Amino acid sequence: MRIKYLFKKVSLVIVMIVLVLHFSGCNKIENFGNSGSMLILNSIMGTDLDQNASTISFSDVLTNGSVFDDKGTIQVQGALLNPDQTTASTAYQDIIIDQIDVEYSRADGLTVQGKDVPYSFSQKVSIKVILGKTADITFDLVQHNAKTEPPLVGLIDLGQAHVLKLEAKVTIYGVDVAGYRVKPVTGYISIWCANFADPS
Repeated sequence: MRIKYLFKKVSLVIVMIVLVLHFSGCNKIENFGNSGSMLILNSIMGTDLDQNASTISFSDVLTNGSVFDDKGTIQVQGALLNPDQTTASTAYQDIIIDQIDVEYSRADGLTVQGKDVPYSFSQKVSIKVILGKTADITFDLVQHNAKTEPPLVGLIDLGQAHVLKLEAKVTIYGVDVAGYRVKPVTGYISIWCANFADPS
């Protein structure tokens, strides 16, 4: 009986060692896909009312009687998933950004699209990020049609004193040149929406 007990105990220890070795070798990013590359999101920038780069985007819902898209800029970087890779990287590990998603939320918890926040949307792009280098990508942060729908259209008659603050979740998708998906990266930027005073 004692031998049987020891055998069970040794078997349990062996199983635990195998599990520890297995999970210590797992990389959460690797679990998402099978690309040897990864995306790093360095920054998301919007524009202020003078169209200068800003960490907060100011969205004028009506400018001189017209509506315009609000642009954002992301800077992404391509990197090896395994920084200790002994062989030189190849062009097949470069990454093609192929989609950017934008989704809105509010601090007060109201989240109904087309009522409390603008509708989320996806935009297709095709921009190559060379491994080890950065790329700046311009995208639509607020589409012009969102300014003709609630809740933004309701800000037109309220003037610049009434500001609706949105938080935009920006998700970037890509695939390496070899055809393997990389893990999406996500970042956030605040957007202040109002019928700001038009430039003279």
